[in-house]
Amino acid sequence: MQHRVFSQELIDSVVDELNITKLENATIGEVVLLASRLVELTGIPFIRMDQGVPGLKPNRIGIEAEKQALETGIPAIYPAAEGVPVLKEEASRFVKAFLDVEVSPVSCIPVTGSVAGSFGSFIACSQCDPAKDTVLFIDPGFPIQKSQLLVLGVKHEQFDIYEFRGDKFREKVKSYLEKGNICTIVYSNPNNPAWFCLTEEELKILGGLAARYDVIIMEDLAYFGMDFRTDFSRPFEPPYVPSGAK
Repeated sequence: MQHRVFSQELIDSVVDELNITKLENATIGEVVLLASRLVELTGIPFIRMDQGVPGLKPNRIGIEAEKQALETGIPAIYPAAEGVPVLKEEASRFVKAFLDVEVSPVSCIPVTGSVAGSFGSFIACSQCDPAKDTVLFIDPGFPIQKSQLLVLGVKHEQFDIYEFRGDKFREKVKSYLEKGNICTIVYSNPNNPAWFCLTEEELKILGGLAARYDVIIMEDLAYFGMDFRTDFSRPFEPPYVPSGAK
């Protein structure tokens, strides 16, 4: 016997109320509105994975650190142009602990999330070589990043990885890089919403091709370590989170 949390009638009425044309094609924002309205009407909570906000309580350590920072008066002053040393140093240490990759604290630039990080990175990467004016996306990916390129006036190309794994992946990426106009390759690992993960071999292929064709790799790790088939939770111990940086 099939049990439903919400009746089809209720869902249909909320869809109509929110002017969602077709639920199967709803955007993430529309799904958020639908879920919020259903909670409002029924009191039944959702496990919120729609925008990376599952509803989990924040870690107590983070809360106490924020309180301590506020009490020191930090919000009353602009941070130093070169950044806050302790944050940059800890970011470098974190990358070493979980990726086993050496990154200088000077090169660690905190941002407010992948949206801000990718926007700034696109600006920098697209200005390095006048001949390389196009970004290559390995899809599925984060669609907002393509919107950012529209705002910046930067061209992009894309392909879906589904049919191009392993050796096929090498030939597909190479076919774009041979044109000489690709400045950056962008991918999410793990990916949302398909949750595929690039293999170590595929990351090695990307690294080799990027070095050969002088292309910057932009690795979006917004879902850092969330391939739970492997336990990546122990710092400074293998296994480490896979990364093209290797």
